[in-house]
Amino acid sequence: MTIKALSEAYLNALEAQDLETFSSLLGDAPTIDIPLSNTGDPAPWFTFEGREQALGYIATIFSNFSQVKLTERRTYVSDDGKTAFVEAKGDLIQRDTEASYRNVYVFKMSMQDGRISHVREYANPVPFAKLMGMPLG
Repeated sequence: MTIKALSEAYLNALEAQDLETFSSLLGDAPTIDIPLSNTGDPAPWFTFEGREQALGYIATIFSNFSQVKLTERRTYVSDDGKTAFVEAKGDLIQRDTEASYRNVYVFKMSMQDGRISHVREYANPVPFAKLMGMPLG
């Protein structure tokens, strides 16, 4: 599978809240990190290393949001075909409160041995912090 097909399948599995398909797309030791934080600290806000942590993070998304839509997707593939950048607009609904959560994302996805090895999820931390009642700055 190409990195473009893998990245599309990754986002489709997020929308479908399909943990089994999601798991099949990940390599043996994937990393998912979220570099932009609510504090502005340059260190990554969250880092999930290995299958257990990566799948735990995704399961948290599924348990916290009843709707996950990633629209207006634009995919850009590196010359070597191993990295894709995907721009998307997120339209999520918080499960417990039914609050709308909208954000803009850039996913950087890398593959190794035909599966996703690393995802870097860039999003504006302000809307998420507001939704979750977290302080800013």
